Amino acid sequence: MRAAYLIARREYLSYVATWGFWLSLLAVPIFATIGGVTPALIQSSQPVRYFSVIDETGQRLDQLVEQARIEERRAQVRGAIEMMAQGVGGDEAAERALAIFDEDPDGVSQTEAALQSVGLSDAASALEAGRTKAVQVEPPARTADALRPYLSGDQTIETPEGPKPLFAAFFIREHAENGLEVVYLSTNLTNSDLRGDVRDIIRAHMREQALVSEGLDPDEIDAILDIRPLVTSLDARSEAGVEEEVTFADRAPFFVALGLAFILWMAVFSVANMLLTSMIEEKGGKIIELLLSTARLEDILIGKLLGVAGVSVTLFAVWGGVGVLLSTLGGSAIAALDPDLLELLTSVFDPGLLLAGLFFFTCGYLMYGAIFLAMGSLCDTLQDAQTLMGPVIWILMLPMLIIVFSIDALDSMVIQIGSWVPLWTPFVMMARLPTDPPLWELLSACALMVVTTLIVLWGAAAVFRQGALRQANADSVRKLLKMGGKKKA
Repeated sequence: MRAAYLIARREYLSYVATWGFWLSLLAVPIFATIGGVTPALIQSSQPVRYFSVIDETGQRLDQLVEQARIEERRAQVRGAIEMMAQGVGGDEAAERALAIFDEDPDGVSQTEAALQSVGLSDAASALEAGRTKAVQVEPPARTADALRPYLSGDQTIETPEGPKPLFAAFFIREHAENGLEVVYLSTNLTNSDLRGDVRDIIRAHMREQALVSEGLDPDEIDAILDIRPLVTSLDARSEAGVEEEVTFADRAPFFVALGLAFILWMAVFSVANMLLTSMIEEKGGKIIELLLSTARLEDILIGKLLGVAGVSVTLFAVWGGVGVLLSTLGGSAIAALDPDLLELLTSVFDPGLLLAGLFFFTCGYLMYGAIFLAMGSLCDTLQDAQTLMGPVIWILMLPMLIIVFSIDALDSMVIQIGSWVPLWTPFVMMARLPTDPPLWELLSACALMVVTTLIVLWGAAAVFRQGALRQANADSVRKLLKMGGKKKA
C-alpha cells in the first residue's frame, strides 16, 4: 500500500501545489458572490426611465396612474428605509428614520432626510424611483407620430438629471368591447414591469367602476376587494395536538438539498474529469510506463483515486471553513438584514445533510472517477476521450434534468424511480432527503449504489489494466460497438 500512498500524494500535490488550484479555489466563492449580487447590481444600475400617459378618454386616468404609482412607490420606499435602518442601527434607528419619512404622508420627498438620519443617503434617488425606476412626466406631445422622436432619442425631455429620452408612452383609449384600451409605445421591446404596473392600475380602476355602477360606494368596494382568506400552512409531521406553522426555516432544507445536489454533481464531474485528463497526459508523456515499472496496477488505480479525492476534500474543507467563519462572525448582521438568509445558511450546516452529502459524494466520486480513469487509460489524446465521454456526460446530465423538472414534485414516481438507478442515486436521493423517504427505501437504494460502486471499480480496474498496458484503446471500443451492431443486424 506504500506505493498507492506515494502515488496518491503525488497526484494530490500535483494539483494543490499549483497556482491554478488556488485560483480555482477562490473562483468558486467569488463567482457565487457575483452570481448572487449581479441581479441586484443590474436592477440598481439601470437608469431612471421617464414615461408619459396620454388619456384620450377625458376621465383623468393619467392622474389616476400617477397617484396609484406614488402610493405604491411610497409603500416600497418606506419598507426599504425600515429594513436599511434596522441593518444599520436596529429598531431605534428604524423608528427615527420612519418618523422623518412620514412627515410627508402623501409622497417620498423626505426619503433623503430619513436616510441621512441613519448615515445613509446614496440610495435616495434609486429608492424614490421605485422598483421599476420609472418616473411619470408630462407628455411632450399628444400623438404617437409626434412622440416617436422623443422615444428614439432624437429629441429629449427636461428632467432633474438633465436632458433625457422618453422611455415609453401609454395611450388610454375607449374600447367598444373591453371598455378601455391601453396602448404601450416604446423602443424597448423586452421590459414588462412598467407595462404591467400601468395595466394593473387600469384594471383595478375598471373593476372599481363596475362595482360603483352596481350601487356600491368606494368604502364598500375597498372592503370587498380586501376580502381574502387567512391561509396558514401547518406541518403534518408535528406531534399530535401541536400546530406549528410552516416557516422559511422549515422550507430551507429543501432549497439546501437541491443546492447540495447540484454542487455534488459539479464536484463529481470536475474531479472525475481531472482523472481523465491526467491519465491521458501521463500516457502521452510515458509517465504511466514509469509507474508500471515501480508499482502494481491496483496501487496506481487506488492511488490516483485517493489523490484526486484528497483534492476535492481540500476544496470542501476550505469552502466549509469559510462558510462557518462567515456565518459565525456575520450571523448577527445577516439576521438583521435578512433573517431568512440566516436560516438558509444554518440549514446548510445541518449534520444530517452534510453526512449524507459526504456519503453520496464518496460513492458518486468512486463510480464516476473509476469510469473516467478507465476511459483515460484507453485514450491517447483528448480527441479520443471526447468520443467516449458523450454517453457518460448524458448519464450525468439526466438526473439533474429530472430534478430540475421535478422541483415542485420531489415525491413523484419519476424521482422515486430515479433513486433506484445507481448512477443517479447520489444526486436524486440527495434532493429527496428533506421529503423524508422511507428508511427501507433509503437504505436499499444506498446499498444498491454501494454494490454498483464495487462492480464499477472491479470493471474499471480490468479496463484500466488493458488500457495501461496498451492492450486496448479507444479503437477497441469502437470496434466492439460495430461488431455488436453487425450481430444485431
